[in-house]
Amino acid sequence: MTEKNGILRKSLIFLMIISMLLTLLSVPAAAKSKVRLSKTKLTITEGKSTTIKLTGTSKKAKWSVSGKKLVTIKTSGTKKHKAVIKAEDKEGTCYVKVKAGRKTLKCKITVKPAKQPEPDPEPEPIPEPDPFTKAVTDTSVSMLKYLSANENDKTRNILISPDSILTAMAMTENGAENNTLLEMETAFGGMHVDEFSQKLSDLNKHLTESKFVSYHIANSIWYKDNEDDIKVKESFIQKNKDLFDAEICREPFTPETVEKMNNWVEQKTEGMIKKIIDDLSKDTVMLLINAIAFEGEWAEQYDEHHVSEQPFKNDDGTEQKTVSMLDGIENTYVNIGGADGFIKYYKGGEIAFLGLETPAGKTVDEFIQNLSGSDFVEGYYRRSHQYDVITKMPEFTYDYDESLVDTMKFLGIHSAFNELGYPAADFTGIAPPEQPLEISDVLHKTHIELDRNGTKAAAVTAVIMDKAASVPKQKDKINVNLDHPFVYAIIDTKTGIPLFIGTVKTV
Repeated sequence: MTEKNGILRKSLIFLMIISMLLTLLSVPAAAKSKVRLSKTKLTITEGKSTTIKLTGTSKKAKWSVSGKKLVTIKTSGTKKHKAVIKAEDKEGTCYVKVKAGRKTLKCKITVKPAKQPEPDPEPEPIPEPDPFTKAVTDTSVSMLKYLSANENDKTRNILISPDSILTAMAMTENGAENNTLLEMETAFGGMHVDEFSQKLSDLNKHLTESKFVSYHIANSIWYKDNEDDIKVKESFIQKNKDLFDAEICREPFTPETVEKMNNWVEQKTEGMIKKIIDDLSKDTVMLLINAIAFEGEWAEQYDEHHVSEQPFKNDDGTEQKTVSMLDGIENTYVNIGGADGFIKYYKGGEIAFLGLETPAGKTVDEFIQNLSGSDFVEGYYRRSHQYDVITKMPEFTYDYDESLVDTMKFLGIHSAFNELGYPAADFTGIAPPEQPLEISDVLHKTHIELDRNGTKAAAVTAVIMDKAASVPKQKDKINVNLDHPFVYAIIDTKTGIPLFIGTVKTV
């Protein structure tokens, strides 16, 4: 009995193994014989394509569209088992059918509309410039407008340094009182003298701390070593030391003093400006001098093949002379007052050159007269990186010097000069009332050298103060081709404030 049970058990195990093997062998055979489409339902965007494959048959396939003709079919392979389905520009639903032998399969196709382009976003509002930026930029453009309009030689290049001028004038403003102070505050944007001086001090400190370019600022106050002529208040001296790190020089105001002043200027401008004055009047008792020396290499240098000899033209298009022209491609575009321009950065990106091509049909002077400080700031704030700006710019170098007395009067400063018809100058913040002072001159000199390597520029401003007369006296892609007279500036890229601004009419 036990032996029979053993045989029976072995027989059952054998039959189970045979059954399992038959099952395993039958699965792939069934799978291979199943005809199917790789997709039975899909969605296609208008104008787009997708691929469907037929598998599990060796029969030749025949493809067709049923319902609306929303798609086209393009087959490939000898058996046409692969089809590219492309949606037409109509939305809706249809079916793609494929017949192979006796087998017919279908895929439901939904065509959806192409996504409409997003409307252009509303331009971001231009940030309102802070009062200091507005004050300095308005004053800078106003000074350039005045000098441009009143220059007798219409071929003369202009270059001023608002930073230098305003620093020297701010040192002087720190000694003004009453109506004289009010005129100066109004002329420089309406800011209180303390706030304006502090902001200017902060800007200059920021510029001199650059690790990539050289921007040196020096200030000095020279006064006559004779207390009968001027007894300078310590509070005035200390304020300008604290704000502007001014050097204090008490001198006899002899020819040797003139030589010392000019040597100081030459040293602080690194030799670019040799002197600021020729002699001293017997009434002169104080000079407040600012000196700036800038040198920066281009962040992206011009290679030799970007430099070629090309003509620089006059406003009317006639050729003036052949110059070394720098051809480049910049990625920062500006439009200021209707003029196309570009920004080219110096190393570090903290300071940049901004060039403006005068609009067609206008001279440089005509363009400047319609320019405002708001135009300058807004144009800078709206700068764009959407374009490749194809640029041309000449290598150039020149010097400029001018008395800014009439420019300061144009800004609204009159009493400081003891001008007839205005209240007397009040600089009792510098010296006691019994030693009245007036500004006799504001001298300004600049120098610039721009070439394929970068830019060197210097500026000196001297406010000359005399003993006031007892009676007020009357005083008499976009392509930007700078191959003709143009406007330019060297700017602080954080604020857009022009540190130097000028014109090139001749090269």
